[in-house]
Amino acid sequence: MEKESLVVDGFLFPGNKEAQIALKEKKNIEVIREKTPLTDSQAVYELYTKLIERDMFKTMVGYSFLYEMRYRLINEFGYGEEELPTVVLPKRMNYDKVEELNKGVLETKLQDLLLTKKRMSIVIVALAFMVVAMFVLAAVNPNVGYINTENKVINKYEAWQEELEKREQAVKERELELNMD
Repeated sequence: MEKESLVVDGFLFPGNKEAQIALKEKKNIEVIREKTPLTDSQAVYELYTKLIERDMFKTMVGYSFLYEMRYRLINEFGYGEEELPTVVLPKRMNYDKVEELNKGVLETKLQDLLLTKKRMSIVIVALAFMVVAMFVLAAVNPNVGYINTENKVINKYEAWQEELEKREQAVKERELELNMD
C-alpha cells in the first residue's frame, strides 16, 4: 500500500480504513467552512458545541479542526476555557479492534510458550537429576565399571579352568587305574 494514500491533511494514518475516515472528515470540514461564517462568534460557538455533542470526529483531522475552533473562540472572540465544552478523545479508535484481536492471539501464544517453557524446565531438571544419580551410582557401587566386570569375568574363567584341570587330572588317574588292572 502506498504511503501517500495514507496521508490526510498532514497526518499519516496506520491503515487504509483510518485514512478513508479522515478523508470523509476533511470533506465535511470543507463543507462546514463553506456554509458557516467562522467570523461570527455565536455561529462558531454553536457549531463547536454541536460537533462535540454529536461526537462527529474520530481522527486527528477532525480533532485539529475542533482545536482550531476552540483556539479562535478563546483568542479571537474572548470566551473563557470554562465556558467551552472540552474535547473528549476516545479511549480507543474503532480501527483499534484489530489490534485488540491480535493482542488476544499474542497473549494466547504467550501462554502456550510459557506452558512449554515450564514443561521443558521440568524435563531438564529431571534429566540433570538422572545424570547426577548415574555419577553417584558409578562412584559408590564397586560392581559398576569395566574394570570390575573384567576382573569378575577373568576370575570366573580361572575358576572354570581350575575345575577343568582337576577333572582332567581325575580322568587321567582313573584311566591309569583302569589300564593297570
